[in-house]
Amino acid sequence: MKRTYNKILTRISFLLALAVYFGSCTKGDEYKKYFEGGETVYTGKIDSVIVYSGKERVYVTGLFMADPKIVKLKAFWNGRKDSIEVPIQRTTGVDTLKLMIPVAEGVHNFEFITFDAQGNKSLPVFKTGASYGARYISGLINRPVANAFISETEEGVIEWGGMDLTSGVFGTQVKYQTIDNKEKLLLVPIDESENTLPKDYRIGTEVKYRTLFLPDTLSIDTFYTEYASTNFTRYVTSQYLKNTAAPFATSAFSGSRWGIPASWVTNTAVKNFLLNGAYYGGVDGNQNYRLTMEAGWSSNNLTSFTNGKIHQTTTLPAGKYEYVVDVNGASSSGSFFIAIAKGKDIPNIENLATQAKAYVSFVNRSGVITVPFELTEETELSFGFVGSLTGTGSTGQYWKVSSVKLKYLAK
Repeated sequence: MKRTYNKILTRISFLLALAVYFGSCTKGDEYKKYFEGGETVYTGKIDSVIVYSGKERVYVTGLFMADPKIVKLKAFWNGRKDSIEVPIQRTTGVDTLKLMIPVAEGVHNFEFITFDAQGNKSLPVFKTGASYGARYISGLINRPVANAFISETEEGVIEWGGMDLTSGVFGTQVKYQTIDNKEKLLLVPIDESENTLPKDYRIGTEVKYRTLFLPDTLSIDTFYTEYASTNFTRYVTSQYLKNTAAPFATSAFSGSRWGIPASWVTNTAVKNFLLNGAYYGGVDGNQNYRLTMEAGWSSNNLTSFTNGKIHQTTTLPAGKYEYVVDVNGASSSGSFFIAIAKGKDIPNIENLATQAKAYVSFVNRSGVITVPFELTEETELSFGFVGSLTGTGSTGQYWKVSSVKLKYLAK
């Protein structure tokens, strides 16, 4: 009995040993399948990638740091439908990627992978970049010109309007002709509201301008509006008129306050201040020698008058003009006008509507008043003021003018 029992134990031990042996062999084979084809090898990925925006393109930079085995790089975009492959020649140090990729306008997600000669690849690097094109350009707006004129010192001056700085605008490019018939470019920064053209600008020639934009801080391309042109007005005051700003020179002065303006024709009505047998009027010495008409505030002087006139006569060539008058102040009552008329005189108030080339009332007004007019041929014109003012010992009427200017616009 004891021998039989030992045989049974021996057989059971043998079977268990076989089970353990075959079990261990099965598990070992299962493990080996994870190493089929050998261990996975990755190349070094590109580092410090920046995607710069551009006009229907992006510019990519990056660094190859440590892995000398890299031989190429592939870039994917458009959901991996588009790609580009570039060879890489590694040196012993750090190498730089400089890659231009043509892409359609829009925002793109890029994937960058490096490879070695055996086809091993790196983990992907993902970056986003933008490209700009016709859609973006169509929304660009040229910087407005508030004013453009030739100054009294014969210099071209442009006064610029404002722009939305969030649009990426950074300047305006001005193209002009020089006195020796060359074309030059001038860049005006966006923070300059006025600029004077260089002294070699040929006055009378066309000036063009366009506005420059960088759509974002990573843009490698500058975007431009179409060129526009501006008409330069030109102050020609000194060529055609005399004694045009305060302090106005006088041909005669009372010694206290009132005078007669030199180079202006002043009729008898305006000269309503009597002193020592002489009459004065047209300039107020107490008001920085401004041009004036005044009546009242006196019981025996500064008498009321009708159709008082102060004017100058000159001959102008054909063209568009503006007569610019800076009014320092005017009473709220009375009847007085800025007037321009053909010939050697300006009309009476009652004839302004039919005989004046242009006229404007400036009762109760102050500031700059602009009177536009146009000539189709060379014309003799008179420029000035006509008024009827009344006053008493305690009341009166008046106007004061600081300057007059004549501006030429265009033919």
